[in-house]
Amino acid sequence: MNSAVPDLKTNLSDEVASHSALLTLEAMRLGVVPDHQLDAYTVGRTRELELVQNDLDAVDDGRGAVRAFLGDYGTGKTHLLELIRQFAGARGFVTARVVLNPEETAPSHPKRVYRQLVRSLEYPDVPQGRRLRPLFEKAADNEAVLQQFHVDRRVKAREVLDEGAHLYLTPALRYFRTLELGEDNGRSHNADALTEEEREEGLVLLFNWLEGHPTISNQEIDDMLRRLVRRQGRIFSMMDYRPWARIYGYILSGLASLTRLAGYRGLVVLIDEAEFYSLLSSQNRQFAQTVFKAFSWASMGGEETPVPFSRDDLDLGGMGILQDLPPHYGEQSGLYTVFAMTPNSEGRQVLESAVPEGQIAELSRLERADYRQLAARVTSHYRNARPDAELNEKLEAALEKLVAGLLRSGYVENPRQAMKFVVEFLDLATFQREQMSDVVGQLRQLYGA
Repeated sequence: MNSAVPDLKTNLSDEVASHSALLTLEAMRLGVVPDHQLDAYTVGRTRELELVQNDLDAVDDGRGAVRAFLGDYGTGKTHLLELIRQFAGARGFVTARVVLNPEETAPSHPKRVYRQLVRSLEYPDVPQGRRLRPLFEKAADNEAVLQQFHVDRRVKAREVLDEGAHLYLTPALRYFRTLELGEDNGRSHNADALTEEEREEGLVLLFNWLEGHPTISNQEIDDMLRRLVRRQGRIFSMMDYRPWARIYGYILSGLASLTRLAGYRGLVVLIDEAEFYSLLSSQNRQFAQTVFKAFSWASMGGEETPVPFSRDDLDLGGMGILQDLPPHYGEQSGLYTVFAMTPNSEGRQVLESAVPEGQIAELSRLERADYRQLAARVTSHYRNARPDAELNEKLEAALEKLVAGLLRSGYVENPRQAMKFVVEFLDLATFQREQMSDVVGQLRQLYGA
């Protein structure tokens, strides 16, 4: 009986692997970037990954980094960002990604960008979809966190901001410890008397506020939390105001510091489709430019930051103490921001105004040899996903010649198109082999393939 257990586990593992391979193949067929198995078609990106490696080394040392990649449509920007995400996660970084668009995540509205980043948080060691809670669970009993953020000091956060308290994260950590652990400054507290429903109600209120979800006012949250437990610090507003880029950069850099103190390498923020900047009105473009600058400063940090703009460019938005918040939290960064943009004159100028010159890189165009390697890798993946497919060396040689001809003719212009063509060709060879000669002949006649 027991001898069958390993076989059952092996069979289940094989089924999962086969299903995963088929899902990746379907993504390739549609010409979109799969969420996993990126090595199946990653070619020609050695230089870009070396740049990312150096950037991550800088973040690992607490210096922070910012990077922008420019590439025409279809050259693999989204693919590269997903590759960076997996690469950074494997090194122990927490990652987040946002795809900008003019409506839901317009770059002119920093809170919307921040909210989507928090929603997309991925940790190297916990399941997806849990947002900020895993970070707080790790940080709640971490002595370095308690000291750095002045969590145990019974003073208002604003009184120790210069010493390391964070206007948003310090009270959030205090409330979390009280609600989750029943502790307040090391003493037992009335949170012990809360029901599980009341405790969870308080935590939902807390994280909805800190994660930037549309919710009740910060004053109402303050009052409701205070009715559950003793006040742990004032809850400040998080408004969907366009001039608040500096404030959300300050919060992001605080989260980056928190990740490092909690045992991760830092926080990697990936911003895709930055070219949507060009679709905004002239006024919104100015606010979007400030968002890019705020994220750049939050990543690099400090008055000696070699960014191509002045700190004064970020002094917009907020009243009272919010006007005094710096655009970067702490002495060390731990934040790495990567922008990806299809180049256009206006968008390029914006990135050049926000990102140091040496940190802007053009995605290199793939060479013919890269496309040959791409075809070979996709074919190998296809064979693994469909073991019954009869793909011999003669077929692979014909496919290589076809791809070369389609590149010369301009029918295939980027790796996404090449990947899609290879999968469609292999589908034809697998399911309609009798039509292969006619199709190949037509392609050669039309495109010299």
